[in-house]
Amino acid sequence: MKFFAHGKLLLTAEYAVLGGAKALAVPTKMGQSLEVVETGNTIQWKSIDRHGDLWYENEFDITSFAPKRLNEIGKRLQHLFVEMKTQNPTCWNTSTGFSFTTTLDFDRSWGLGSSSTLISILAQWAKVNPYVLQQRVFGGSGYDIACADARSAIVYERTNALHPKVTPIPFSPEFKDQLFFVYLNQKQDSQKAVAAFDKSKLTSSRIKKINTLTAQFLQKVNLQNFQELMLEHEEIIGHIIGMTPLQKHLFTDYNGAVKSLGAWGGDFVLACGDATTPNYFANKGYATCLHYDSLISYAF
Repeated sequence: MKFFAHGKLLLTAEYAVLGGAKALAVPTKMGQSLEVVETGNTIQWKSIDRHGDLWYENEFDITSFAPKRLNEIGKRLQHLFVEMKTQNPTCWNTSTGFSFTTTLDFDRSWGLGSSSTLISILAQWAKVNPYVLQQRVFGGSGYDIACADARSAIVYERTNALHPKVTPIPFSPEFKDQLFFVYLNQKQDSQKAVAAFDKSKLTSSRIKKINTLTAQFLQKVNLQNFQELMLEHEEIIGHIIGMTPLQKHLFTDYNGAVKSLGAWGGDFVLACGDATTPNYFANKGYATCLHYDSLISYAF
């Protein structure tokens, strides 16, 4: 049996999504796949990276799910297996073992959803609620879980952590050939970012303003208007989390607009630009600069 889940990028409402703000998110073409085969009497686990290299391997007891080699990844997988059984006791057959092989399409350091795609593909196999699985093992807003099986951009609203409101929407800006995703050469720990965020800073007026901006991003605007929305969004989130927008201290000489995506300080940023944009960021030391179309799945 084979399963697949898309990666994700959060375009609006980073941090604010935790307090119920409406967020615009997009699934990526790249994701993570899972192949499951019945075999032996234990759980065999292998993880393959995007280059085809084995980066993690372990074996688990079919009854207790105890890992043969004890490490942080092994303990996390054991926790997932236990929660899967709690939700659906029939997904595990103690008389039959399983071989699980996961394969990533994207670089593990990119922050496109190694954990969320893993939860999604395991939930697909076990026939359980992925939001419950995420909340009990990792925590988080859940937008990444929604992106995992999305076929287009979505507006995500955390009305209920286990049953959020997910609205598929068409989102393919006419100027998408001038949009770039730039990797900042460091992976953010989203769990720590979520834990450290003070939700008391999310006043009702700020959530209302973020909701308005998300709606405006979805309207038919030109590139100049889009950049103005990006910068306005940066200022609001900066005030909420007490941080200076990235462009003001890293890319002050850049002609276009730059917006943080997800937890600030790492992973990808969104940049508006032109044919010279990849060279600009490469000269700054950021070699991974991807065109919008090369990364985003936007069929509707």
